[in-house]
Amino acid sequence: MAGRCCKADAIVVLGCRGPAALLRRLEIGIRLYEAGTAPLLVLSGGGSGPLPEAEVMRRAAVAHGVSETAMLVDAVSRNTVENARETARELRSVLLVSDRVHLPRAALLFRLAGLRVAGRAAVPAYSLRQAVSAALREIFAMPWSLLRAGSRRLGYGEPG
Repeated sequence: MAGRCCKADAIVVLGCRGPAALLRRLEIGIRLYEAGTAPLLVLSGGGSGPLPEAEVMRRAAVAHGVSETAMLVDAVSRNTVENARETARELRSVLLVSDRVHLPRAALLFRLAGLRVAGRAAVPAYSLRQAVSAALREIFAMPWSLLRAGSRRLGYGEPG
């Protein structure tokens, strides 16, 4: 686990496609929670499967011994912009847990939503192919995410 960490209102574990990657992110989030980095875990992600990513993480966290009262579950957000917006309704500072290449965009979007990003914890890619694919996705996702975040801040709603 690589990252920069300090005290925050909550540890936000961002959802993702793929159960193995999702559980790797959650594992880091739980370790940070158990180390006392923050008093709350925010499990975020609606996903496209039959069960929201946030609910998959909640069940795994409970099985690991995390109390239900120590978790906020955001099963409605469909992307990082929505993750940030939903989290900003409840909190002021966060520590983000995501894949290494996703963290710069996620941190920027959470800041644009009005949150202080107190730290980041990165999940390394498990292969070079995955790292390259994720980096390319982030290159194309950044402008679109900024457009969505900016249009919401200006009151224009969701573009396109």
